[in-house]
Amino acid sequence: MQKLLETPKELAERVGIPVSNVRYLIREDMLDHIYTAPGRRNPKIPSGAWEKYVAQFTVKADCNAANKSGEC
Repeated sequence: MQKLLETPKELAERVGIPVSNVRYLIREDMLDHIYTAPGRRNPKIPSGAWEKYVAQFTVKADCNAANKSGEC
């Protein structure tokens, strides 16, 4: 069964990035999250939030710059 919420550390381990990067994305409101304690402490990331972030911030390759013939 998949967890509904995961900690920044759990997300970092799952996707292979430093936990400081996850905390930065939370602090800058770039990654969906909720706080489970008063005072904006103890953030949790809902399932699917990382996938949404990746889809939203993925930069598409420019076919013309990558290939002079214009084919992708």
